[in-house]
Amino acid sequence: MTAIINILFSLLLLGNNSSSMNIEKILHSQLKGYNKIEYSIISPKDINLSSLQFDDKRSIRIEGSRAYLPVVVNGKSNNKKNTVLTLNLKLYKDVLVCNRNLKRKEELSPHDFSIVEKEISNLRFKPTSKDASIELYRMRTNAKENTVLQKTMIEKIPDVKVGDRVEAVFINNSVNINFYVCSRSEGLVGDIIRVKRDDNKLFKAKVINNTTVKIIE
Repeated sequence: MTAIINILFSLLLLGNNSSSMNIEKILHSQLKGYNKIEYSIISPKDINLSSLQFDDKRSIRIEGSRAYLPVVVNGKSNNKKNTVLTLNLKLYKDVLVCNRNLKRKEELSPHDFSIVEKEISNLRFKPTSKDASIELYRMRTNAKENTVLQKTMIEKIPDVKVGDRVEAVFINNSVNINFYVCSRSEGLVGDIIRVKRDDNKLFKAKVINNTTVKIIE
């Protein structure tokens, strides 16, 4: 009976070895904003975590589902060696997921999405923030229902769109001339677009706001 108790006590000590490097704690401190982080060690295989120390002078490198964790190996006779622990990651985060199929150039509404916890480490691009003012955006590409919305999939709705009739301001020295034009291209404030006057003359103009452009050429 005494032998069994000693074995159980030894296992308990091993399972709570405070000298072992706490990888999960390090990942959560270095990688912010995730609900949950799961990992497995790829290399070096069968490494003794109690011989490792996180090297906070170097940065963790993330490439997709891989993390490269800088560590110091404490060897015999106090010899120390810098190396990298390669991990396979699963990163879970609350993200926007499409409630339906969405088409390119379709303007968006919060009702088009649900906030769902997803594993995102294998996404090609960063997910769109769940706190984004999504009504200011439209689709840049098509997206299917249940797709995680990524930043590259959306773009801001232009302040001036093709076909909009806007006021054009032409400034020549101290002379200001105003006339109406039809937009031939689209753009945000500050963008240069093409516009056409009623006599079909074409100009380049800078977008001032959603109703006004400034002729520059």
